Amino acid sequence: MDEELVDMHRFLAEHHRKLAREAALDVVTQYHADLAQRLADEAALIGRRASIAQRLREGEQRKKEELREKAAAGP
Repeated sequence: MDEELVDMHRFLAEHHRKLAREAALDVVTQYHADLAQRLADEAALIGRRASIAQRLREGEQRKKEELREKAAAGP
């Protein structure tokens, strides 16, 4: 899933780079170049964000398990 998202961002970045090269107006060229850079930056961060989210989920799961164990142990 993450790999597909990275591939999609990379594809869109390259598409906007192509549009920037083909644009006749400077403002349009700059728009597509900026958008391409943002998409490329996002692609680079997807894996990192996914691993952070996974660690957060695991931490929350551990907390829930600890609370269940404490409740089962009683006062």
